[in-house]
Amino acid sequence: MRPRPFADELFSSWFMRLAHANTQRLPYFSFHMTGHHNFWTRDPDRSLRAEVARALSGATGLPLDTIVALTLRPLVGRVIPTLPPRSQVRWVTPLNKRGYLCERPGLSFCPACLREGLYLRQTWRLSFVGLCQHHGCLLLDACPACDAPYAPQRNDLGHGQDWSVQPEPPFGCCATCGADLRRGDASPGDAPLLALQGWMLQGADTGVLPWPGQGDVPVLEGFDVLHQLLTVALTRGMQVHLTGACGLLGLKQPSARPNRTFEDHILPDRRTLLQHLDFLLQGWPDQFVRTCQAAGLPKSPLVHHLHPVPAWYGAVADRLSRQGGRPPPQLGSLAAHLDLAGLTRERDGAPTPSERRRWTILWHYHQGPEVATVARRLGVSWDLVRRTVTRYNAQGPEGIREVKRGRPSPRKRLLTAEQEEELRLALTTTPMSYAEMADWVEARVGRRPNTTTLWIYRRGVDSHSREGRRATSG
Repeated sequence: MRPRPFADELFSSWFMRLAHANTQRLPYFSFHMTGHHNFWTRDPDRSLRAEVARALSGATGLPLDTIVALTLRPLVGRVIPTLPPRSQVRWVTPLNKRGYLCERPGLSFCPACLREGLYLRQTWRLSFVGLCQHHGCLLLDACPACDAPYAPQRNDLGHGQDWSVQPEPPFGCCATCGADLRRGDASPGDAPLLALQGWMLQGADTGVLPWPGQGDVPVLEGFDVLHQLLTVALTRGMQVHLTGACGLLGLKQPSARPNRTFEDHILPDRRTLLQHLDFLLQGWPDQFVRTCQAAGLPKSPLVHHLHPVPAWYGAVADRLSRQGGRPPPQLGSLAAHLDLAGLTRERDGAPTPSERRRWTILWHYHQGPEVATVARRLGVSWDLVRRTVTRYNAQGPEGIREVKRGRPSPRKRLLTAEQEEELRLALTTTPMSYAEMADWVEARVGRRPNTTTLWIYRRGVDSHSREGRRATSG
């Protein structure tokens, strides 16, 4: 039996329906198809192996692209930049698995959707989806009877049950108490929150996010800023102001950990934070700036860990910049030592990252001589841009190339070429300690070398930096 996947179905859901259609227990079917006993201890919707996808494609006749599209991989480039198999990812709820056991809720479900069709939807793995977009009701992530996390695969894993003989797939049954999750109606959701969620889902589908008061922005850039705004809303000062002066609801389970992310919160608190996000987006950007000022927030929480900072969002964050009350320095245009092509060659051929960064600053400044814009675009300080431009204007390209790191230091070459060859032969024939090497060098040049110089001669390299120690440490 080869059941076809439904629209918006998760890979794990289709795989469980495939096992049920062939009356096979899920652990046996999983090992037969994948060859891995630990297939369900990970998150198959995030870490589907290529050989497993090819085996399923050959067994079911489905194209390989169709099977991959059932996973969360299509979200890459639209909602998330990358999808590592284990580490936490923005906008994707973690399953919080320990073996077969789910320690905390991670997967959501809609009782009304399960009554219409027994399968899991891809949108139920998105952390910003707290309402059913079709029925307008609140999603659940735990059994209403026993409060156990929703984990349908547990009906046939770890309990010794045989769900393959049941008439229906296991999606509508609690794996802990056996309650029917399709019974009862969920509470209706908040209309503004449903509109915000629909706006985000539409942007993920179209690839363009129409930002209020800004126009269309690239969807990945917009989702990065939205997650950053949720991080701002989670700061202590902002939470106190939103729940106090603004009259919004507070979190049910606030965390004492300052680094807890949006995905770490329970589903009701994620809905509350999305309501806070909707409030901050109203009348963008004036209401957001006023709220940050009233909460006492500077610029740094608005751009912390956000690289690169979009220019339109950076302009809003600059309105909260304190910088000692000083405006960004005005340096004028770049001196005509090199044209844009020459700056490009110097940047691409820079021997060290620090020198490449300075040439990159000059490359951007040549096209737009504004210190704040270049600093925001590259994620560097105003002072670094000012010092780099000032040095280049005064000293020319040689002032930028003056980088000692990663280049040989002639001051540490005490021996002549003939003496170095003699020392190299002595080291290959007779093992020498550092003290004996120091005596050997001192007897010939009248100066006792330091340990760094001895290390250079023992290794036979030109310097102690990138061409020496770091190059040979691997």
